[in-house]
Amino acid sequence: MYTLLIADDEQLERQALRFIIEKNYPQVQIVGEAGDGASAVRLAMEERPDIVLMDIRMPEINGLEAAKSIRVLLPDTRIVMLTAFDEFSYAKQALSMGAVEYLLKPVRPEELTETLRKVAEGVKAMKSKHQEEEALRKSVAEAMPFIQMSFVYDLISGQVEEMTHYRERASFLGLAVDPGVALVIDIDNFRKLTLQASELEKQGMKQRLHQSICRAVRARSGVGKAALVAPTGSDNIVVLLGLENAENADIAKVGALREAESIRSVVSEELGLSITIGVGRYYRDPRDIYRSYHEAMSALRQRFYLGSSQVIHIEDAPHLSEGPFHYPFHAERAVLDKVRCGDRKQAKEALKSLLGEIFAKKTRLETVKACVLELLVVLSRSAVEGGASLDKLTLLNFYCIQRLNECKEQSDIERWMMEALDQFLDNMLENRNSMNLRVMNKACEYIVANCHRNLPLEEVAQTVHLSPFYFSRLFKKEKGFNFADFITRVRLDRAKKLLLDPDYTVVRIATEVGYQDASYFCRVFRQSMGMTPNQYRQELRGEKTKV
Repeated sequence: MYTLLIADDEQLERQALRFIIEKNYPQVQIVGEAGDGASAVRLAMEERPDIVLMDIRMPEINGLEAAKSIRVLLPDTRIVMLTAFDEFSYAKQALSMGAVEYLLKPVRPEELTETLRKVAEGVKAMKSKHQEEEALRKSVAEAMPFIQMSFVYDLISGQVEEMTHYRERASFLGLAVDPGVALVIDIDNFRKLTLQASELEKQGMKQRLHQSICRAVRARSGVGKAALVAPTGSDNIVVLLGLENAENADIAKVGALREAESIRSVVSEELGLSITIGVGRYYRDPRDIYRSYHEAMSALRQRFYLGSSQVIHIEDAPHLSEGPFHYPFHAERAVLDKVRCGDRKQAKEALKSLLGEIFAKKTRLETVKACVLELLVVLSRSAVEGGASLDKLTLLNFYCIQRLNECKEQSDIERWMMEALDQFLDNMLENRNSMNLRVMNKACEYIVANCHRNLPLEEVAQTVHLSPFYFSRLFKKEKGFNFADFITRVRLDRAKKLLLDPDYTVVRIATEVGYQDASYFCRVFRQSMGMTPNQYRQELRGEKTKV
């Protein structure tokens, strides 16, 4: 459906035009009629018709002037001029003012219908084009964050080499000032803060941080159109900052630090989050911004030594040791000894001391992580030696290694190592208890099967592959009594069963249960049961007689 306005100073002409249109071209809806040029302009602004049928000769403002005004106010409205004068000058003037068609009065119905059909096709094409453009604008608007993110990635990775290429993309994003300084922002203790959070909640926190940073950047005069903000794959947020009037490196540094402190303050006030910001040097050529980015990343990593919740400029970062790294093996041996013994408290104290020595070396974070990763492997080996399950520790190591990459501060690495140590010791003690139970069961079965002969502790210990000293201590711990007492109990239990058989003499029973001296057997039996073997047998017979 198309809308149309009729403008003619003769009422009969307006009625005739309405009749022809409504009868022959119902796809057009007439939304108004005007009898003079001023009314035509006013109605056109109110109704915003697709088409206007405009008579040239009208009072006050003629059709040509009215058409000119409507074209200015409504450039998409199509105007068809009507006149009773077949003069080329009128036609030329009407077309120059934006009319699309020119009809002579009286208008023949078929001519008017055909003209409206052609004009309507033009309106349809124009509307279709506008819809496509609107859809494209909407699509571009939705994709703008990704377009900006892509541009940031290309800049910080040094992939923008041609200045014309840079200018085109910067202009599209509306940058007023070339970015010269990179800021890299990271949430302090992010893993600890989100330990119990779902992935949706984690992403929500990152999104709120991104929005807060954008507001902080735009809030400062002139900065809103001179900065690019984008998240990176490492959970950091990068700000590529343009600085006006950066006459030299010192002025640029002051400006960059001021902007970074402003961002940190806004984030703290709005979100209550602690963040650390690494700042690189200023580069005039935006194609060199990747250098500033790498410097900002290096500065951010110095949080490991300087602490969190601050702004760190690369020029203010501490000088790290470039000499050979001497690993404190003596401190490592102390940790391993405590782990093998299962002494949790002393193992943790020794580990804390070892980590303190590693941190004191002031070496690069990557070197520290390499050291603690090797330490993890060595600790797991010691735990296995102490009785832990190799299969379970292999799985624990896999999870621990995944989390090491998230450690960004000394406290993170210390917490990570302490948790790993706890898991190793838990597994070692759990597995050791299970293993001890199996060892004791095997030893007891061997004792029961061989109690009829002389059975020294050394022989049983060898059967379960333990030293006699450790076996004796472990046996007492697990059973609650010593090895000799257990053998005595086993022999006496067997003797009591044999006493039920009248064919077995006491001497024979003593031999069957491992006693070569029958008198000694009787003494041991009496001490345990409070009666001699024969008295015990008689008592059993008496009970049977009663039954």
